[in-house]
Amino acid sequence: MRNITSSKTAISSLKERRHRAYKTEDEILGWDEDTLESEIRENDQDIANIKKVKKKRGTKKGAKSGISLNSTFPSDVDFNHPYRQILMAIKTKPFLLMTGMCGTGKSRFARTLAYQTCPKYLQEAGQPGNFQMIAVQPDWYTADEIIGWLSNQGIYHFSPFIAFLIKAWRHVNTPFVLCLDEMNLAKVEEYFADYLSILETRQWINNELVSDAFISAAKMNFYAERDPNMWARFGLKLDDGLRNRFLTNGITLPPNLIVVGTANMDESGRRFSMKVLDRISVIEMTGIDFYGGIKSDDADLKFPINPISHDTIMGRLLYGKEAYELSQKNGDLIISELQSIDKILSQSPFRFGYRVRDAALIYCAHNFQMPGIKDTNEVVYKCLDEIILMKILPRFLGAEKVFDNLLRFTKAKYPRSYQRLLYMQSVANEYSGISFW
Repeated sequence: MRNITSSKTAISSLKERRHRAYKTEDEILGWDEDTLESEIRENDQDIANIKKVKKKRGTKKGAKSGISLNSTFPSDVDFNHPYRQILMAIKTKPFLLMTGMCGTGKSRFARTLAYQTCPKYLQEAGQPGNFQMIAVQPDWYTADEIIGWLSNQGIYHFSPFIAFLIKAWRHVNTPFVLCLDEMNLAKVEEYFADYLSILETRQWINNELVSDAFISAAKMNFYAERDPNMWARFGLKLDDGLRNRFLTNGITLPPNLIVVGTANMDESGRRFSMKVLDRISVIEMTGIDFYGGIKSDDADLKFPINPISHDTIMGRLLYGKEAYELSQKNGDLIISELQSIDKILSQSPFRFGYRVRDAALIYCAHNFQMPGIKDTNEVVYKCLDEIILMKILPRFLGAEKVFDNLLRFTKAKYPRSYQRLLYMQSVANEYSGISFW
């Protein structure tokens, strides 16, 4: 391991600040030499201990870093509730990836969310009408299965995805949940390219969420002229308002859409690209409640008397600047910590940009808006720990030197990320190297 020394000037300057900056190579701010050597010895010992028990506890080492949804879906969420992280991630950006081994409840969460938000008038034969499951197929190389296609007769075949968007526009006050099951059986950036791009075009104009269109207004006019029954198929024959919207603006992203993808962490799926990871929050499911639904009634897949409201699930913040202005003190701490991580990643291909910065600011802002929350640095660190797990560690592959620096950086303040890094190192091998996946 390379020798690392600390700068006395930097250490004295640090005493006047309220948080630690981290530097690699020639200096690490905040640690004197004795402390640093102790930290390195402890860190190496942690890794050695985990490797000793790898065969015995291989399935348990990552448990502390992931989440387990083994409680009933809440009507009220406080900061300590098991669902808090995942619901705040949806508020930050309504695009999630649920990972983990088979049977941990990944797709079940998406269905549960639909049940718990579905009003009576959308309940269809005991099923939530605000839910759509799309099973991704390995041969999806284009966006046709998502966007649809034009036949030789000039009739447009609308996909289930587009039909679901139109339905969501009919009921904008209810969250609509789309589950992309086995999302990584095909390349996400190929079959879901339109969504990945359009998601980034959202903006509020006159209190209305607008975006680029999946199907343009010109095309909608073209299709409507050649298919007299098109509007009737979507229940819009008598809805002049929505017909005019689509003919004027095209089919844009509805403000109430939540996309939840699932992926098993095994050899059957494709690796996620940086383009996808930049836009998505990764939620790792690590716990299984074998008594779930056995010793008590399973209320999650039943319609509640009072469905959870749209405003409880969906967030309005789109830009990091908006979140920063809510609390510049917290914003400065968040940005400082992200700068420290960027310093560590500077010599690797895993650096992140403004999307991750904005996600961190927005995620923390939503958490600080929860009732009864204390405005402390400890809360910021806990939220950043979750952001590192959801947005930064999934990007990581290889680069042992960078990995060692991340271990030292996370140990003191980011325990869940530290545990996940130790797990990643313990299961690394000569073929796959060190990887989140």
